[in-house]
Amino acid sequence: MHELHLAEDILRKIQEKAKEEGKEKVVFAKIGLGQSRFTHLDELKELLAAVSKDTVAEGAKIEIEIIPVKTICAKCQKEFNPEKMRLDCPHCGSTDIQMASGNELIVKELR
Repeated sequence: MHELHLAEDILRKIQEKAKEEGKEKVVFAKIGLGQSRFTHLDELKELLAAVSKDTVAEGAKIEIEIIPVKTICAKCQKEFNPEKMRLDCPHCGSTDIQMASGNELIVKELR
């Protein structure tokens, strides 16, 4: 169910950008998508194709660029890529961790 909402969000962003750019039809879209936003990429792609029916993006080739999760420690300011979602800094042990990237949803290009 989570991927369905994400597919709808992606389509909404594509439609907004298409409107801004005066496009009546989108044949290609490049999306920057944070790794933390989805769990099943293949399912997301299938749902995106389904929700885009009868829209400006119907039949468009959608390229998804995965933006990896990066976190930063508020205490020691070190940035790290967690191999798994950890709640502590591997450098100093602080639990004051903030996500620096990996939650984005960006329409990078439309054609």
